[in-house]
This record gives sequence, structure tokens and C-alpha cells, in this order.
Amino acid sequence: MFTYMIKRHLERGGRALVFTHRKELLSQAGSTFEKFDLEPEFITAGSNPDLTKPLHVSMIETFDRRKDAYQLFLSQKTLIVIDEAHLNSFTKVFENISKNTIVIGATATPYRKGKTVPELADFYTDLVQDVDVPELLELGYLAQPKTYGVKINLKQAKKKGDDYDVSQIYEENKMWHGVIQNWERLTKNTKTILFSANVEQSKKVCQEFVLNGYDAKHIDGTTKKKDRENILNWFALPGPKIICNCGILNAGFDQPDIETVILYRATTSLPLFLQMVGRGSRVTKDKKEFNILDFGNNVSRLGFWESPRIWSLHNDKKRSNKEAEAPIKECPECMAMLPTSKKECDYCGHIFEKTEEEIEKEEIARLELLPKRERLNVARNKSNKELVKMAKAKLISPYWVLHNKKDIDDARDFCKLMGYKMPGFEYMNKNRFKVFQ
Repeated sequence: MFTYMIKRHLERGGRALVFTHRKELLSQAGSTFEKFDLEPEFITAGSNPDLTKPLHVSMIETFDRRKDAYQLFLSQKTLIVIDEAHLNSFTKVFENISKNTIVIGATATPYRKGKTVPELADFYTDLVQDVDVPELLELGYLAQPKTYGVKINLKQAKKKGDDYDVSQIYEENKMWHGVIQNWERLTKNTKTILFSANVEQSKKVCQEFVLNGYDAKHIDGTTKKKDRENILNWFALPGPKIICNCGILNAGFDQPDIETVILYRATTSLPLFLQMVGRGSRVTKDKKEFNILDFGNNVSRLGFWESPRIWSLHNDKKRSNKEAEAPIKECPECMAMLPTSKKECDYCGHIFEKTEEEIEKEEIARLELLPKRERLNVARNKSNKELVKMAKAKLISPYWVLHNKKDIDDARDFCKLMGYKMPGFEYMNKNRFKVFQ
């Protein structure tokens, strides 16, 4: 989208600059520009770019180091696009941008969290959200997700900054074995990307895949440039390959035929969660669905990836990080994660037995349809617990119940279940209800 906007801007005589933060995004931006017959000049570490060209793509850190020498260059740009604009790393560039320059921030997750983090509203005047994930899924522009989860107890998990450090929990429970077992059971022989919270855990899971005879490789920030290119070229080839990574392929990495995303980490960050899962959401001629294997309670905490969301330029300071925030249940047969309202598993067809709460709601709904006289006749044969539920649902009056009670202990039991303060309630109503006289 922003490449299209840049092309139109250049056709009108404008001069454009794109800021990015990852080498992978840089190369992919180049390939996208080629589709629009554009030839950007790249500004990277060690490069000596021609600054007279109309279109440039720059690594943010490289530009920050050269900002004093590039002041005139920057002032001549009439359009600046910031890719992954939600990231705080782009904050520092704004003080050098002319007020006359159009700035477009492109991101699928315009979300910042925290009291000390600058708001997007500090830099942008408007947010354009004309389409959301549910609509894109319905139109077929994104692959349909199938979500599975293995619940873990995070009560003992330590925090690194605002996020979880689950390495000890995963180590103690030998979680990497569970990753292989569930991947084989649910998504075997699919092209897979795994996200880990640290390098050691990523390497361990990768090794476990290899020991079990699968084609897997690991990549992280210390991987040499040539090795990184070779691994990504290998992963781009057809076939059921597994790439395990830590902090490299979270955002912007575009490999459309990824069929399975493994979250081997727990995060409190909604943008990180959405970006990681989004790596599997591209559609191809042969791929219309993808799998999510969640080993960090992320879906329970942050909601389904495909849930509708309304974004804001203001930081979300109210969001809770408590567990089980989203109304989600797990299928006991296939481990699929589903909305609690589902009666049947979408993946394996398992029929969920009605919970006690659901049965009660159905019974109350049935009684609501009865005429009052019939409702009272039904109530005469109910236990005190059932009478309390009917009274709290306003199907009957609790005073009608007490007027019909003959045994004082039975009446006291009903009053206690209703939450009346005894013996005060009994004393105040001794003349009202015969049972207390």
C-alpha cells in the first residue's frame, strides 16, 4: 500500500524516503518496489548513497548516526514513510523532520503500551483503519487460523521488563518434547516458524526437531550475515521446513507459504503477539489456512489473533495482563482453542457437554416463558438453592417463598442463601412471615 502511495507521489514530482529497522524488511521493500518499477537508493551501514535520487530506503539506526550530515537531504523529502511505525525506535527521527513533510506511519498494530512510552498521538494527527482482520479473512485476503494451545502455569514465571521469562518453566517441564509431540500430532510436515523468548530455548527446540529427523534450522541476532541469508533462502524453498528464531523474524518477515506458527514463549505485548502470528496469515494459491500452536497462554491472555480490534493513537493504559482475560475454552480432544460459546469443536467435531451454568441459564430462560401461576407451581417443588436462583433472576419473589415456608430452619437456610443478614432479618420480619412467629 505505501509503495503504491510513493509511486503516485513520485509521479507528481515528489521526493520520498522510507525508514525501516530490519535488514529483512529492507530487502523485501526492494522487491516490492520492483513490482512498481521503482529503484530506491539504499542507505545502510558502510554505504555511500547518491542523495540526489528521488527515492531512498534507510535503516533507522544508520540514518540516526548520519542525521547531522543529512539535514539538508531530509529537509528536501516531501514524503516520509515509517514502516512498523508502532516501534519506539522511530521516535528519535521526528525531531529532524520538517513540519511541511507528509509522514505516513505504516503498521498492522498501531499500539503502544506504558505510561513512559510516547504516544503515537505525539507524532501523528490521524489514524486510518478502513479494514480489520475479520473483514480481510472474509474477503479471502488472509488465511484462516486454526488455534491450538497447551496451557502452562505462569504464576512462578519471572518478568524481564514488562514481559515474561519462561525459560526456567519450559526447562523444568521439558516443554520442547511437548512441542515436537503436538506438532507431529496436529501439524506434521507443515512449513513452520517457531518464536522463542531466548536463543538457548530456540536452539534446544531446533535440535529436538533435528534429532527426530526433521529439517530444521535456528537463527538469531548473532547469526552471521551470510549464514542468515543462506538459512532464509533454504526456508524459502518448497517443503516442510522448520525455522526456529529469537527476536529476528517477529515483524515484516514475508514467507507466504508458512503453514504453522509456534509460540514457544509468553508475552504481554499485543503487537508482538499479532506480528508473530501474522507470519502465517499470508494466502497462496495452495494455502488458505494456517495453524497456531500456543505454548504460552497468549491467546487466553490477549484474545484470538482474528478478533476484531479498534485501534487508537493513544497508549492503552488500562489493559490488564491477568491470565484468562479472553473468554476461551479448550477442546479436550484436539486441544483447539475456541470461544466459550461454541457447542461443537470446529476442528474435530467434539460435542461439548453443557456446563452447570449453561444448564441453569437454559432453565431460567424456559421458566421466563411460563405464565406466573405456572412458574409458582414449578417453584413449590424446588430446593432452596434453586429457589434462590429463581429469585435472583426475578422469576419469583423471595417474599413469596418465605410466605410459603412452614419450617423455621428451612426458612433460615433460604435467607442465608439469599445473603440476608441473620438473625437481624428474622427479627425485623417476625411479624411479616408466620414462619418466624
